[in-house]
Amino acid sequence: MLLLFLLLLVPIFSIADYTPDWSSLDKRSLPSWYDESKFGIFCHWGLYSVPAIRSEWMWWYWKGDQPDANVVKFVEKNYKPGTTYADFAKDFTAEYFDANRFAEIVKTSGAKYFVFTSKHHEGFTMWPSRTSWNWNAQDIGPKRDIVGELKNAFKQTNVHFGLYFSQFEWFNPLFLDDGKFNTTNYRDQVSYPQMFEIVNKYEPEIVWSDGEWDKTDDYWKSKEFLAWLYNSSPVKDRVVVNDRWGTGTMGSHGGFLTYADHYDPGKLLERKWENCMTLDKMSWGNRRDMKASDVHTVFEIIEQLARTIACNGNLLLNVGPDMHGLIPAIFEDRLAEIGRFVDLHSEAINESKPWIYQNDTNQPNTWYTSKWRKGTFNGRRISKKNQLFNQQTEKQTVIYAWILDTAHETFELKSVKTTENTTAKLLGTDAVFSGFGKSDSIIIPSSKIPWNKLPRRDVIVLKIEYAANQEVTFTHFSITLFFSP
Repeated sequence: MLLLFLLLLVPIFSIADYTPDWSSLDKRSLPSWYDESKFGIFCHWGLYSVPAIRSEWMWWYWKGDQPDANVVKFVEKNYKPGTTYADFAKDFTAEYFDANRFAEIVKTSGAKYFVFTSKHHEGFTMWPSRTSWNWNAQDIGPKRDIVGELKNAFKQTNVHFGLYFSQFEWFNPLFLDDGKFNTTNYRDQVSYPQMFEIVNKYEPEIVWSDGEWDKTDDYWKSKEFLAWLYNSSPVKDRVVVNDRWGTGTMGSHGGFLTYADHYDPGKLLERKWENCMTLDKMSWGNRRDMKASDVHTVFEIIEQLARTIACNGNLLLNVGPDMHGLIPAIFEDRLAEIGRFVDLHSEAINESKPWIYQNDTNQPNTWYTSKWRKGTFNGRRISKKNQLFNQQTEKQTVIYAWILDTAHETFELKSVKTTENTTAKLLGTDAVFSGFGKSDSIIIPSSKIPWNKLPRRDVIVLKIEYAANQEVTFTHFSITLFFSP
């Protein structure tokens, strides 16, 4: 009986479990869906969308250590004396918020995952948190479980749902006291329980931590949380996390690496990373004084997508809804146009891999992605006595060349070596180029490009097959037949 009891305990203490230390946690492989997705949408929405001035850091710029004079003047001019940040909650009505509409906009963009700010540094939770009384979207303002509505909406799509979570809160008295007295009351009573809340209640497939830099991972109990997340949580087999778990963890520990906002290394990184950037060049949250020129163009986003996935990254593109719950029309238009491009060029994006070269040696703003393609090769060899037929299954690299500088009379890609069999299909059209012969580069005159049939004239994506440096790998011999004369 004692032996049986001990055997029942084995799964709990299995050697396969992750332990709360980085040497163990960093060994966990990222679930494959994340690498295959390549493109996601970020959404910053909170109480800061009411004043909608400066950025989502408005409260800090108003009441922080070094106030921004323009923010202070804005509040003095537009609100009555004595106004507090909490007073903005009554105007945070979100009356036009439709979670299904959000999901449709994201799906139309071609993105494969979505990350929403469950709580930013202001501490206002977008779900009815048990540890944030009367400072959440259910108790005041919208009086709705925003996170819950979004979760349910995205369940109806094929888009993965993730949650951003800020560890610290600028002005939470418990957090400020922890800094003064070397205590952990804020962590124990607020942030740590909240992380378990959002995972158990909403089962996000991404936990995107932020606001961690002021304290160590020991203070946040990050390693303990991640061990639970990987071992016992309801999303243990499919969840991915980032690298912001305490002082010194960014770029070193966790799941995918972010290093910093708008990170673009321009070179291949062995470990999976993410480039998080925002459509509004100046803010993550909604901004009432945003100009059209402040918004990234579609070409700029496509360029970032190409540069990012060529170097083993994912692109996470942010939008900021207004206080009424609407995504600005200019953002919606941008996402729709990006979606049309992604739809026509999806094979160069989704499930792609970096190639042996990230960008071209002759045309540096040409970036490469690749994909394995399984095919069949039939060879025939004749001898005096026998005819030998060999059939082999092969894996070949399909190369995708993203040409982002189209103002050339001739496109010469010197990173691609050609053979008599090399072909280059112009994605988005029916055009296929061939007859390159054996060469140390692939050359296509601009005059041969059917410009009037291209979905965009500022981007060309070529699907190149049977290149000399395609890395063919033969994996199987299936038929060998001998015939007597």
